[in-house]
Amino acid sequence: MKKSTSKAEDASNLNNQQALDSIVKSESNQNQCFPVEIFPEIIQSLINNAKNTVGYNPEYLSAGILSTCATSIGSSVKLFNGSYNNPPILWLNIIGRSGEGKTHPLKFAKQPISEMDKKNYNKFLSSMKKYSNSKEKEKEKPIYNKIILSDFTPEKLSETLQHNNKGVLIFRDELLGWIKSFDKYKKGGDQQMYLEFFNGDTISVDRVSKAPIRVENPNVNILGGMQPKVLKDMASNNREEDGFLARFLFVYPQNLKPNIFTGKKIDDSHYQSYNKLVQGLFRTTKKTLTTSQSQIKIYKEWQSKKIKECHHDDLETLIQSKLETYVWRLALILEMMNKTSKGNSCNQLSDSSLNNALILVEYFRNNALRVYNKLSSTNPLDSFSDNKKEIFKNLPMKFKKGDHAELFKKHGVSGGSLARFLNKKELFKRVDSKGNYKKMFD
Repeated sequence: MKKSTSKAEDASNLNNQQALDSIVKSESNQNQCFPVEIFPEIIQSLINNAKNTVGYNPEYLSAGILSTCATSIGSSVKLFNGSYNNPPILWLNIIGRSGEGKTHPLKFAKQPISEMDKKNYNKFLSSMKKYSNSKEKEKEKPIYNKIILSDFTPEKLSETLQHNNKGVLIFRDELLGWIKSFDKYKKGGDQQMYLEFFNGDTISVDRVSKAPIRVENPNVNILGGMQPKVLKDMASNNREEDGFLARFLFVYPQNLKPNIFTGKKIDDSHYQSYNKLVQGLFRTTKKTLTTSQSQIKIYKEWQSKKIKECHHDDLETLIQSKLETYVWRLALILEMMNKTSKGNSCNQLSDSSLNNALILVEYFRNNALRVYNKLSSTNPLDSFSDNKKEIFKNLPMKFKKGDHAELFKKHGVSGGSLARFLNKKELFKRVDSKGNYKKMFD
């Protein structure tokens, strides 16, 4: 006999199926863009306005906003998923060639917390002046509570976390520079230290000449850019094998268009709304969000489906294992963004935030696969832009430069750019001085 269900259960099952259908739909689009619709309306409006005025790429800006909001929430909020607590820690790597407009949208996104750092620094200078002029030297020396770190030592990072219990954002225009600084001051340990930071594990630093440092639940977010051609450098030094690389979420847009100057600027009202949201997240008091049984069911259905699909592929299994961690973190961040924008103080996670997090991890899955495919590829063409790949594909094995002017024009490659392309010895061999060439492979 078939078990009867209530209307509430039927509605819940329908919502779960609709959510999974939406995720499947997002999976089918291998060239998908960042799903901006997961954000509150005020953020969607900001991203659209920034695209139409100053030409910020929505994917780069979305990543910057996610990172800024995660940093602002910091260690104040965690999400309990029925088994363990999840912190809002994100490691984001923005991939794009030099000149493709990565830096400006990231700097714009983190501007609200940059302004907090500026105010804190001015306050620190004022306090230091009073401290220096005071005769009561037994008073505690002022401390600069900094949020964004760019150039620092591991010891300075630990000290900053000791005094800033919200956490920090490591921001670098070029992340590879930060990675190459590992073990600069002493041999061994930096990479392992960051692996522990990813999980929010307690850090303990014992020092000879200074007091020891202990930080419970450190919150370290990472945001920065990287050019596609240096991805293999990021994966070197065992970083692909020990899971360091896999801990990053990649934003790697396809078919980027040139940013055309408009003479316009982002509407100030959009920035003010965004700044208000970030300030609200930063002021959030300690709390733990909880999940419902329906949300646990949504996650279990997704996890069961994906883990079976990935089971026979080592790379996809690795990516899946990290995305399972990120689902809850992203759900927490999206939930807090929505609650703060609407003034909602409820401590219950919503189904929509979890569903949106599942859609978002599928976007990140596709980007991760692109990155790993590039790492494993030996094709010299992979370091070139899509338009040059198309030119190479459509040229015959032997050709004369002058005979293919329309092909070069169609893909926007001419003059010095064309000359440099045809001079790439890994792609072409110049046969004579009359403009005849031969491709090195088909």
